[in-house]
Amino acid sequence: MKKILYDTFVKISLFLMSLSLIFKSHYLCALIIWLNLRKFKEIRYKREIKKRIIIFPKSGGNQDLRETYKNKESDVEFFLLPRFYLQKIFLFYFKNTLKAKYHSDYNTKPKTYDEKVKKELYVNFLTSTFKYVDQFFKFEGIISFNLFYFGEKYFDEVCVNLKKKFVVLHKESVVTSFEEKNAPKVYGNNNEKSLAHKISVYSKSQKKILIKSKIASENQITINGCPRSDYAFKLRKIKPKKDIILYYLIEYNRSKNPLAHQSNINWKKIYNQTLEFLIQFAKKNPNIRLILKGKIGVHKKKHFDSISFPKNCMFFEGGSGEKFLIDSTVIVGFNSSVVYETIASNRNLIIPNFNLENRSKYKDHLLNISDKKYFANSKKEFNKKLNFYLNSNYVKKSLSKKDKEILNYYFGNFDGTSSKKMYKFLNNLRTKIAFLA
Repeated sequence: MKKILYDTFVKISLFLMSLSLIFKSHYLCALIIWLNLRKFKEIRYKREIKKRIIIFPKSGGNQDLRETYKNKESDVEFFLLPRFYLQKIFLFYFKNTLKAKYHSDYNTKPKTYDEKVKKELYVNFLTSTFKYVDQFFKFEGIISFNLFYFGEKYFDEVCVNLKKKFVVLHKESVVTSFEEKNAPKVYGNNNEKSLAHKISVYSKSQKKILIKSKIASENQITINGCPRSDYAFKLRKIKPKKDIILYYLIEYNRSKNPLAHQSNINWKKIYNQTLEFLIQFAKKNPNIRLILKGKIGVHKKKHFDSISFPKNCMFFEGGSGEKFLIDSTVIVGFNSSVVYETIASNRNLIIPNFNLENRSKYKDHLLNISDKKYFANSKKEFNKKLNFYLNSNYVKKSLSKKDKEILNYYFGNFDGTSSKKMYKFLNNLRTKIAFLA
Protein backbone atom coordinates (compact mmCIF):
# COMPACT_ATOMS: atom_id res chain seq x y z
CA MET A 1 0.00 0.00 0.00
CA LYS A 2 2.85 2.38 0.91
CA LYS A 3 4.49 1.81 -2.45
CA ILE A 4 1.23 2.47 -4.31
CA LEU A 5 0.76 5.75 -2.44
CA TYR A 6 4.37 6.79 -3.09
CA ASP A 7 4.17 5.92 -6.78
CA THR A 8 0.97 7.94 -7.08
CA PHE A 9 2.62 10.88 -5.31
CA VAL A 10 5.58 10.73 -7.71
CA LYS A 11 3.29 10.66 -10.76
CA ILE A 12 1.40 13.72 -9.50
CA SER A 13 4.70 15.47 -8.70
CA LEU A 14 6.09 14.79 -12.18
CA PHE A 15 2.87 16.05 -13.77
CA LEU A 16 2.94 19.25 -11.74
CA MET A 17 6.62 19.68 -12.50
CA SER A 18 5.81 19.48 -16.21
CA LEU A 19 3.32 22.31 -15.73
CA SER A 20 5.87 24.35 -13.78
CA LEU A 21 8.34 23.99 -16.64
CA ILE A 22 5.80 24.89 -19.33
CA PHE A 23 4.64 27.97 -17.43
CA LYS A 24 8.15 28.79 -16.13
CA SER A 25 6.91 28.74 -12.55
CA HIS A 26 10.00 28.66 -10.33
CA TYR A 27 7.78 28.71 -7.23
CA LEU A 28 5.75 25.63 -8.20
CA CYS A 29 8.86 23.71 -9.25
CA ALA A 30 10.56 24.58 -5.96
CA LEU A 31 7.48 23.50 -4.01
CA ILE A 32 7.51 20.10 -5.75
CA ILE A 33 11.23 19.67 -5.03
CA TRP A 34 10.72 20.60 -1.38
CA LEU A 35 7.85 18.12 -0.99
CA ASN A 36 9.98 15.35 -2.47
CA LEU A 37 13.01 15.80 -0.21
CA ARG A 38 13.44 12.83 2.12
CA LYS A 39 15.75 12.58 5.12
CA PHE A 40 18.62 10.12 4.66
CA LYS A 41 17.62 7.83 7.51
CA GLU A 42 20.62 5.52 7.31
CA ILE A 43 22.66 8.10 9.22
CA ARG A 44 22.09 8.71 12.93
CA TYR A 45 21.60 12.37 13.85
CA LYS A 46 22.16 14.43 16.96
CA ARG A 47 19.20 16.11 18.60
CA GLU A 48 20.52 19.55 17.76
CA ILE A 49 20.80 19.91 13.98
CA LYS A 50 22.95 22.78 12.74
CA LYS A 51 22.69 22.58 8.95
CA ARG A 52 21.02 20.74 6.08
CA ILE A 53 22.54 19.33 2.92
CA ILE A 54 20.75 18.11 -0.23
CA ILE A 55 22.07 14.92 -1.79
CA PHE A 56 21.55 13.72 -5.35
CA PRO A 57 21.49 10.01 -4.46
CA LYS A 58 23.23 7.03 -6.06
CA SER A 59 23.46 3.63 -4.39
CA GLY A 60 27.28 3.56 -4.28
CA GLY A 61 27.49 7.14 -3.05
CA ASN A 62 24.83 6.54 -0.41
CA GLN A 63 26.87 3.56 0.81
CA ASP A 64 29.96 5.76 1.03
CA LEU A 65 28.12 8.23 3.28
CA ARG A 66 26.52 5.49 5.36
CA GLU A 67 29.92 3.90 6.02
CA THR A 68 31.48 7.31 6.74
CA TYR A 69 28.95 8.05 9.48
CA LYS A 70 28.66 4.51 10.83
CA ASN A 71 28.71 4.50 14.65
CA LYS A 72 28.71 8.30 14.62
CA GLU A 73 26.05 10.95 15.11
CA SER A 74 25.84 13.85 12.68
CA ASP A 75 24.71 17.36 13.50
CA VAL A 76 24.21 17.93 9.78
CA GLU A 77 21.04 16.51 8.25
CA PHE A 78 21.24 14.98 4.79
CA PHE A 79 18.18 15.00 2.53
CA LEU A 80 17.76 12.97 -0.66
CA LEU A 81 16.26 14.43 -3.83
CA PRO A 82 15.42 11.74 -6.43
CA ARG A 83 17.53 12.33 -9.50
CA PHE A 84 14.70 11.76 -11.98
CA TYR A 85 13.31 15.20 -11.08
CA LEU A 86 16.64 16.78 -12.04
CA GLN A 87 16.72 14.78 -15.26
CA LYS A 88 13.20 15.90 -16.14
CA ILE A 89 14.18 19.57 -15.86
CA PHE A 90 17.31 19.00 -17.95
CA LEU A 91 15.45 17.13 -20.69
CA PHE A 92 12.81 19.85 -20.88
CA TYR A 93 15.37 22.59 -21.45
CA PHE A 94 17.52 20.57 -23.84
CA LYS A 95 14.68 19.03 -25.85
CA ASN A 96 15.37 18.57 -29.57
CA THR A 97 19.12 18.39 -28.92
CA LEU A 98 21.53 15.46 -29.02
CA LYS A 99 22.12 15.94 -25.31
CA ALA A 100 18.48 15.14 -24.59
CA LYS A 101 18.37 12.32 -27.12
CA TYR A 102 21.44 10.50 -25.78
CA HIS A 103 21.28 11.53 -22.08
CA SER A 104 24.73 13.04 -22.18
CA ASP A 105 26.61 11.70 -19.15
CA TYR A 106 30.31 12.48 -19.69
CA ASN A 107 29.32 14.77 -22.57
CA THR A 108 27.85 17.76 -20.77
CA LYS A 109 29.64 20.60 -22.59
CA PRO A 110 27.35 22.60 -24.92
CA LYS A 111 28.74 22.25 -28.45
CA THR A 112 26.38 24.41 -30.53
CA TYR A 113 24.96 27.90 -30.22
CA ASP A 114 21.52 26.41 -29.54
CA GLU A 115 22.88 24.26 -26.71
CA LYS A 116 24.68 27.27 -25.20
CA VAL A 117 21.46 29.28 -25.20
CA LYS A 118 19.52 26.38 -23.69
CA LYS A 119 22.18 25.92 -21.02
CA GLU A 120 21.92 29.58 -19.97
CA LEU A 121 18.12 29.36 -19.73
CA TYR A 122 18.41 26.07 -17.82
CA VAL A 123 20.94 27.40 -15.29
CA ASN A 124 18.85 30.54 -14.78
CA PHE A 125 15.71 28.47 -14.17
CA LEU A 126 17.50 26.23 -11.65
CA THR A 127 19.01 29.24 -9.88
CA SER A 128 15.63 30.93 -9.46
CA THR A 129 13.96 27.67 -8.49
CA PHE A 130 16.50 26.75 -5.81
CA LYS A 131 16.28 30.27 -4.38
CA TYR A 132 12.69 29.37 -3.54
CA VAL A 133 13.75 25.93 -2.29
CA ASP A 134 16.12 27.74 0.08
CA GLN A 135 13.18 29.75 1.40
CA PHE A 136 11.07 26.65 2.02
CA PHE A 137 13.97 24.56 3.27
CA LYS A 138 17.12 26.35 4.36
CA PHE A 139 20.09 24.35 3.03
CA GLU A 140 23.83 25.00 2.99
CA GLY A 141 24.97 23.03 -0.04
CA ILE A 142 24.58 20.10 -2.39
CA ILE A 143 26.44 16.81 -2.71
CA SER A 144 26.65 14.91 -6.00
CA PHE A 145 28.45 11.62 -6.59
CA ASN A 146 29.69 12.18 -10.12
CA LEU A 147 31.18 15.16 -11.95
CA PHE A 148 29.61 14.23 -15.27
CA TYR A 149 25.95 13.28 -14.73
CA PHE A 150 23.94 15.22 -17.29
CA GLY A 151 21.19 16.24 -14.85
CA GLU A 152 23.65 17.41 -12.18
CA LYS A 153 26.75 18.88 -13.82
CA TYR A 154 25.48 22.45 -14.10
CA PHE A 155 24.58 22.61 -10.44
CA ASP A 156 28.17 23.72 -9.89
CA GLU A 157 27.19 27.00 -11.60
CA VAL A 158 23.82 27.13 -9.83
CA CYS A 159 25.52 26.85 -6.44
CA VAL A 160 28.00 29.60 -7.35
CA ASN A 161 25.01 31.82 -8.23
CA LEU A 162 23.32 30.95 -4.93
CA LYS A 163 26.54 31.31 -2.90
CA LYS A 164 26.15 27.69 -1.80
CA LYS A 165 28.83 25.01 -1.83
CA PHE A 166 28.69 22.23 -4.41
CA VAL A 167 30.76 19.22 -3.34
CA VAL A 168 31.31 16.13 -5.48
CA LEU A 169 32.16 12.82 -3.83
CA HIS A 170 33.21 11.35 -7.17
CA LYS A 171 32.68 7.61 -6.94
CA GLU A 172 34.22 6.52 -10.24
CA SER A 173 37.73 5.06 -10.18
CA VAL A 174 37.56 1.45 -11.32
CA VAL A 175 38.43 1.69 -15.01
CA THR A 176 40.38 -0.46 -17.43
CA SER A 177 43.77 0.61 -18.76
CA PHE A 178 42.14 1.51 -22.10
CA GLU A 179 39.49 3.62 -20.36
CA GLU A 180 42.14 5.28 -18.21
CA LYS A 181 44.16 6.29 -21.29
CA ASN A 182 41.03 7.59 -23.02
CA ALA A 183 39.57 9.39 -19.99
CA PRO A 184 41.54 12.68 -20.11
CA LYS A 185 40.46 13.23 -23.72
CA VAL A 186 36.81 12.32 -23.05
CA TYR A 187 36.65 14.39 -19.87
CA GLY A 188 38.47 17.41 -21.29
CA ASN A 189 36.91 17.61 -24.75
CA ASN A 190 33.32 16.94 -23.72
CA ASN A 191 32.94 18.70 -20.37
CA GLU A 192 33.62 22.14 -18.94
CA LYS A 193 35.88 22.73 -15.95
CA SER A 194 34.11 21.93 -12.72
CA LEU A 195 33.20 24.81 -10.44
CA ALA A 196 32.69 22.43 -7.51
CA HIS A 197 34.07 23.78 -4.27
CA LYS A 198 35.72 20.47 -3.40
CA ILE A 199 35.98 17.09 -5.10
CA SER A 200 36.72 13.87 -3.25
CA VAL A 201 38.14 10.99 -5.31
CA TYR A 202 39.00 7.40 -4.52
CA SER A 203 42.45 7.12 -6.07
CA LYS A 204 45.62 8.89 -7.21
CA SER A 205 44.97 7.77 -10.79
CA GLN A 206 41.55 9.47 -10.85
CA LYS A 207 43.05 12.68 -9.46
CA LYS A 208 45.71 12.65 -12.19
CA ILE A 209 43.05 12.15 -14.87
CA LEU A 210 40.96 15.09 -13.63
CA ILE A 211 43.99 17.38 -13.50
CA LYS A 212 45.33 16.28 -16.89
CA SER A 213 41.94 16.84 -18.50
CA LYS A 214 41.72 20.30 -16.85
CA ILE A 215 38.35 19.40 -15.35
CA ALA A 216 39.64 20.34 -11.91
CA SER A 217 42.69 21.92 -10.34
CA GLU A 218 44.85 20.19 -7.76
CA ASN A 219 43.60 22.29 -4.85
CA GLN A 220 40.00 21.26 -5.59
CA ILE A 221 40.73 17.55 -5.24
CA THR A 222 41.27 15.38 -2.16
CA ILE A 223 42.02 11.65 -2.23
CA ASN A 224 39.99 9.88 0.46
CA GLY A 225 39.69 6.37 -0.95
CA CYS A 226 36.45 4.42 -1.19
CA PRO A 227 34.59 4.54 2.15
CA ARG A 228 32.11 1.80 1.30
CA SER A 229 35.00 -0.65 0.79
CA ASP A 230 35.68 -0.36 4.54
CA TYR A 231 32.68 -2.63 4.99
CA ALA A 232 34.42 -5.35 2.99
CA PHE A 233 37.50 -5.12 5.21
CA LYS A 234 35.31 -5.56 8.30
CA LEU A 235 33.96 -8.81 6.86
CA ARG A 236 37.38 -10.40 7.21
CA LYS A 237 36.54 -11.03 10.87
CA ILE A 238 33.18 -12.63 10.05
CA LYS A 239 32.87 -16.27 9.09
CA PRO A 240 30.59 -16.74 6.05
CA LYS A 241 28.08 -19.54 5.59
CA LYS A 242 29.36 -22.66 3.86
CA ASP A 243 26.71 -23.19 1.20
CA ILE A 244 26.31 -19.93 -0.76
CA ILE A 245 27.71 -19.05 -4.18
CA LEU A 246 27.25 -15.41 -5.16
CA TYR A 247 27.55 -14.58 -8.84
CA TYR A 248 27.71 -10.90 -9.72
CA LEU A 249 26.34 -11.10 -13.24
CA ILE A 250 28.80 -9.93 -15.87
CA GLU A 251 28.12 -6.57 -17.51
CA TYR A 252 28.75 -7.92 -20.98
CA ASN A 253 28.37 -4.57 -22.78
CA ARG A 254 30.68 -2.67 -20.43
CA SER A 255 32.90 -1.60 -23.34
CA LYS A 256 30.07 0.55 -24.73
CA ASN A 257 30.55 3.06 -21.94
CA PRO A 258 31.63 6.66 -22.80
CA LEU A 259 35.28 6.02 -21.91
CA ALA A 260 35.65 3.02 -24.23
CA HIS A 261 33.53 3.51 -27.37
CA GLN A 262 34.35 -0.03 -28.52
CA SER A 263 30.94 -1.35 -29.58
CA ASN A 264 32.48 -4.45 -31.18
CA ILE A 265 33.80 -5.67 -27.80
CA ASN A 266 31.50 -7.55 -25.49
CA TRP A 267 31.74 -10.30 -22.91
CA LYS A 268 28.56 -12.14 -23.90
CA LYS A 269 30.36 -15.44 -24.44
CA ILE A 270 31.97 -15.56 -21.00
CA TYR A 271 28.69 -14.31 -19.49
CA ASN A 272 26.70 -17.18 -21.01
CA GLN A 273 29.36 -19.78 -20.18
CA THR A 274 29.56 -18.74 -16.53
CA LEU A 275 25.80 -18.66 -16.09
CA GLU A 276 25.42 -22.08 -17.74
CA PHE A 277 28.18 -23.68 -15.66
CA LEU A 278 26.79 -22.30 -12.40
CA ILE A 279 23.23 -23.44 -13.12
CA GLN A 280 24.55 -26.91 -13.95
CA PHE A 281 26.51 -26.93 -10.71
CA ALA A 282 23.46 -25.81 -8.71
CA LYS A 283 21.33 -28.58 -10.23
CA LYS A 284 23.92 -31.21 -9.32
CA ASN A 285 24.34 -29.79 -5.81
CA PRO A 286 20.86 -29.06 -4.42
CA ASN A 287 22.32 -28.48 -0.94
CA ILE A 288 24.00 -25.24 -2.02
CA ARG A 289 22.39 -21.88 -2.78
CA LEU A 290 23.21 -19.89 -5.91
CA ILE A 291 22.52 -16.14 -5.84
CA LEU A 292 22.56 -14.24 -9.13
CA LYS A 293 23.05 -10.55 -8.41
CA GLY A 294 22.14 -8.21 -11.26
CA LYS A 295 23.11 -4.61 -11.83
CA ILE A 296 20.31 -2.09 -11.96
CA GLY A 297 19.58 -0.97 -15.51
CA VAL A 298 21.58 -3.87 -16.97
CA HIS A 299 20.15 -7.21 -15.81
CA LYS A 300 16.39 -7.71 -15.56
CA LYS A 301 14.25 -10.62 -14.43
CA LYS A 302 12.62 -10.92 -17.85
CA HIS A 303 16.02 -11.74 -19.37
CA PHE A 304 15.89 -15.09 -17.60
CA ASP A 305 12.31 -16.11 -18.43
CA SER A 306 13.51 -18.74 -20.89
CA ILE A 307 16.02 -20.29 -18.46
CA SER A 308 15.01 -23.15 -16.23
CA PHE A 309 16.39 -22.25 -12.81
CA PRO A 310 16.71 -24.91 -10.11
CA LYS A 311 14.90 -24.22 -6.84
CA ASN A 312 18.17 -23.38 -5.10
CA CYS A 313 18.88 -20.50 -7.49
CA MET A 314 17.69 -16.93 -6.81
CA PHE A 315 17.93 -13.76 -8.90
CA PHE A 316 18.08 -10.23 -7.46
CA GLU A 317 17.76 -7.40 -9.94
CA GLY A 318 19.32 -4.35 -8.30
CA GLY A 319 20.24 -2.58 -5.10
CA SER A 320 23.30 -2.99 -2.94
CA GLY A 321 25.20 -6.26 -3.15
CA GLU A 322 26.92 -5.95 0.21
CA LYS A 323 24.15 -7.75 2.10
CA PHE A 324 24.97 -10.88 0.09
CA LEU A 325 28.73 -10.59 0.50
CA ILE A 326 28.65 -11.18 4.25
CA ASP A 327 27.21 -14.72 4.02
CA SER A 328 28.67 -15.96 0.73
CA THR A 329 31.34 -18.65 0.66
CA VAL A 330 32.33 -18.12 -2.95
CA ILE A 331 32.02 -15.00 -5.08
CA VAL A 332 32.16 -15.22 -8.88
CA GLY A 333 32.91 -11.92 -10.60
CA PHE A 334 34.41 -10.56 -13.80
CA ASN A 335 35.67 -7.11 -14.85
CA SER A 336 33.91 -5.32 -12.01
CA SER A 337 34.77 -3.54 -8.78
CA VAL A 338 33.18 -6.45 -6.91
CA VAL A 339 36.34 -8.50 -7.48
CA TYR A 340 38.28 -5.97 -5.38
CA GLU A 341 35.57 -5.87 -2.70
CA THR A 342 35.78 -9.66 -2.56
CA ILE A 343 39.56 -9.57 -2.12
CA ALA A 344 39.20 -6.98 0.65
CA SER A 345 36.58 -9.11 2.42
CA ASN A 346 38.71 -12.29 2.44
CA ARG A 347 35.98 -14.20 0.61
CA ASN A 348 36.88 -16.85 -1.95
CA LEU A 349 37.05 -15.25 -5.38
CA ILE A 350 36.76 -16.97 -8.76
CA ILE A 351 37.21 -14.99 -11.97
CA PRO A 352 35.96 -16.86 -15.08
CA ASN A 353 38.64 -16.90 -17.76
CA PHE A 354 37.44 -19.80 -19.92
CA ASN A 355 38.58 -18.23 -23.19
CA LEU A 356 41.80 -16.82 -21.74
CA GLU A 357 40.30 -13.35 -21.83
CA ASN A 358 43.16 -11.97 -19.74
CA ARG A 359 45.64 -12.95 -22.46
CA SER A 360 43.56 -11.89 -25.46
CA LYS A 361 43.95 -8.83 -27.65
CA TYR A 362 41.21 -7.24 -25.55
CA LYS A 363 43.08 -7.51 -22.24
CA ASP A 364 43.43 -3.70 -22.07
CA HIS A 365 39.63 -3.66 -21.71
CA LEU A 366 39.85 -5.75 -18.55
CA LEU A 367 40.48 -4.53 -15.03
CA ASN A 368 43.88 -5.45 -13.69
CA ILE A 369 44.27 -8.45 -11.39
CA SER A 370 47.90 -9.18 -10.60
CA ASP A 371 47.49 -12.49 -8.80
CA LYS A 372 46.56 -15.26 -11.22
CA LYS A 373 45.34 -17.57 -8.45
CA TYR A 374 41.87 -16.06 -8.78
CA PHE A 375 41.35 -17.15 -12.39
CA ALA A 376 39.56 -20.30 -13.57
CA ASN A 377 40.76 -21.06 -17.10
CA SER A 378 38.39 -23.98 -17.82
CA LYS A 379 35.10 -25.47 -16.70
CA LYS A 380 37.01 -28.27 -14.97
CA GLU A 381 39.12 -25.82 -12.99
CA PHE A 382 36.01 -23.74 -12.23
CA ASN A 383 34.15 -26.71 -10.74
CA LYS A 384 37.25 -27.83 -8.87
CA LYS A 385 37.58 -24.42 -7.21
CA LEU A 386 33.88 -24.32 -6.35
CA ASN A 387 34.01 -27.73 -4.67
CA PHE A 388 37.22 -26.94 -2.82
CA TYR A 389 35.98 -23.64 -1.39
CA LEU A 390 32.54 -25.00 -0.45
CA ASN A 391 34.15 -27.84 1.48
CA SER A 392 36.91 -25.85 3.20
CA ASN A 393 36.85 -24.17 6.58
CA TYR A 394 37.09 -20.39 6.74
CA VAL A 395 40.62 -19.09 7.20
CA LYS A 396 41.39 -15.44 7.84
CA LYS A 397 44.34 -14.71 5.58
CA SER A 398 46.51 -11.60 5.43
CA LEU A 399 46.39 -9.53 2.28
CA SER A 400 49.32 -10.17 -0.01
CA LYS A 401 51.53 -7.35 -1.27
CA LYS A 402 49.95 -7.72 -4.74
CA ASP A 403 46.46 -7.47 -3.28
CA LYS A 404 47.30 -4.38 -1.24
CA GLU A 405 48.79 -2.68 -4.29
CA ILE A 406 45.76 -3.38 -6.48
CA LEU A 407 43.28 -2.31 -3.76
CA ASN A 408 45.21 0.91 -3.23
CA TYR A 409 45.35 1.59 -6.97
CA TYR A 410 41.61 1.25 -7.58
CA PHE A 411 40.06 2.03 -4.19
CA GLY A 412 42.77 4.12 -2.54
CA ASN A 413 42.14 1.80 0.38
CA PHE A 414 44.14 -1.23 1.48
CA ASP A 415 43.55 -1.08 5.24
CA GLY A 416 39.88 -0.16 5.72
CA THR A 417 40.44 3.47 6.78
CA SER A 418 38.79 5.43 3.95
CA SER A 419 35.66 6.24 5.96
CA LYS A 420 37.84 7.97 8.57
CA LYS A 421 39.46 10.04 5.82
CA MET A 422 36.09 10.96 4.35
CA TYR A 423 34.72 11.92 7.77
CA LYS A 424 37.75 14.16 8.33
CA PHE A 425 37.29 15.67 4.85
CA LEU A 426 33.62 16.52 5.49
CA ASN A 427 34.38 17.69 9.02
CA ASN A 428 37.07 20.04 7.71
CA LEU A 429 34.52 21.53 5.32
CA ARG A 430 32.18 21.85 8.25
CA THR A 431 34.63 23.75 10.46
CA LYS A 432 36.53 25.87 7.96
CA ILE A 433 33.83 27.17 5.62
CA ALA A 434 30.14 28.01 5.66
CA PHE A 435 29.22 24.68 4.07
CA LEU A 436 28.61 22.14 6.84
CA ALA A 437 29.52 24.82 9.38
